[in-house]
Amino acid sequence: ERYGGDFYTRNVLSSLDVDCPSFMDWFHGGLQFQTLHHLYPRLARQHLRKTEPLIRSLCRKHSLPYTARSFVACNVEVFEKLRESATKAKVWSPLIIDALNAEG
Repeated sequence: ERYGGDFYTRNVLSSLDVDCPSFMDWFHGGLQFQTLHHLYPRLARQHLRKTEPLIRSLCRKHSLPYTARSFVACNVEVFEKLRESATKAKVWSPLIIDALNAEG
């Protein structure tokens, strides 16, 4: 299966963390630790940064890729996906573009 069969593997393979400095924790509200949040949803936000190295180590032990990208790289990926989706929508149906550009 693409995202693994068991709960742990599936959530590690399908999650992406934002690697950013600790001063940005308030800004992200803990959402930058998406993998940890999906594995342990009741883990309090103030413990996420301390727990991350333990999860990385566990993933390494079981040969699971722990995916984390920089804040800038994540935003670039989002904008690229948005551009790709908009281009597909434009090709798929000009009526959608006309509806979005409608004045009134």
